[in-house]
Amino acid sequence: MSALTPHSREWYAALAARTGGYVHPWRQTLAGPSGEALFDALLEPLLTPDTRVLEAGCGHGVDAARFAPRVAHWTGYDFTPASLVRAQRDVPGATFVEWDSSSAPIPAGLRGPFDLIVSRRGPTSVIPHLRTLAAPGARVLGVHAGGEAVAARIAGRLALAGLEVATGWSVRVRGHLPTFQDARLHTEFNGGTLTEAEWAARVTADGLPFMEERYVWLARLP
Repeated sequence: MSALTPHSREWYAALAARTGGYVHPWRQTLAGPSGEALFDALLEPLLTPDTRVLEAGCGHGVDAARFAPRVAHWTGYDFTPASLVRAQRDVPGATFVEWDSSSAPIPAGLRGPFDLIVSRRGPTSVIPHLRTLAAPGARVLGVHAGGEAVAARIAGRLALAGLEVATGWSVRVRGHLPTFQDARLHTEFNGGTLTEAEWAARVTADGLPFMEERYVWLARLP
């Protein structure tokens, strides 16, 4: 994993191949609410029995399993076929479609319009397609790894689509990796290396400290 850019398309493909989905293969603890928790809190009130949802980068269907029973219909897309097979097995009432939104046209299986488009660390390449996929007044909610750089990229893509971020939040929270194996995996998946000597020099009573950073954003179609 050290040769791959963290959170890139190739990085997520390698992660899915290794774990069977978009699941981090290390344990960690966080000292406070994360950007992922903020995403959940914002998502909850947007889910109604009439809502048609599209999830960009659905992976193996974790959010579909949690939220699909609460909406009219949940459709997810991803570019990793093995993840989609698992998602369809685990959430048979949802629809899952293979699509690489960075390079391929919208497939016939993604029949909109959608009232809510969500992305938990999924591809921002869905943004140029929003006006085709989204219903009038639809909301778009995302959470992505990173801070100012990813916020600027999302704002730029929205601007090209004639849209803008209604509200954005940068969330940084201290975390700890409890064992050397967890810390080694975390470091390797984020493009670095960690020796036992480095672990011993930096470890605390709670484990190896790190900082998790997420950018959460909300937009609305006209």
